[in-house]
Amino acid sequence: MKEKLKVCKVCGKEMAANAKACPSCGAKNKKPVFKKWWFWLIVVVIVAAVGAGAGGSGEAPQGGGGQQDGGSQQQPISYTAYEVSQLMDDLSGNAMKAESTYKNQYVALSGRLGVIDSSGKYISIYSADDPFDFIGVTCYLKNDAQRQQVMEMSVDDVITVRGKITSVGEVLGYSLNVTDFGE
Repeated sequence: MKEKLKVCKVCGKEMAANAKACPSCGAKNKKPVFKKWWFWLIVVVIVAAVGAGAGGSGEAPQGGGGQQDGGSQQQPISYTAYEVSQLMDDLSGNAMKAESTYKNQYVALSGRLGVIDSSGKYISIYSADDPFDFIGVTCYLKNDAQRQQVMEMSVDDVITVRGKITSVGEVLGYSLNVTDFGE
């Protein structure tokens, strides 16, 4: 049976293709994994799986009742109205219960605008009836249209923000991804 040969990349002499090292110079014989068709098949499958998993944003559809790409109906988002003071009272009474109650809930929050981030990433709203609040709801802005709306606001304005509460904590309060601003 004839043995397959290959040329050593270091010294240029012939050696067995399955040898661990060149018999002439001792250089390691690395087998090219990337030339195997099955390797590339696995890479393509992994990339496709990662791409499919990252395709969804994890957010519920915005707006109300339009058509999606597949022709199925979007479910309209139902927002539950709260005053920021109610959320803060619940948080101070029992943070674990507040997280269970409000996390991942779509809400329409009314409160006093307390912080407008200079970079336009977030605003914070606090209880409208307590001017000394320092823990409230951090509302993360998603697009330039929302930033433009915030440009027209001022600290201490009473506003309504609609969105999804993404986290609850006794130290930092609530976090919310803004969907839009209400009246």
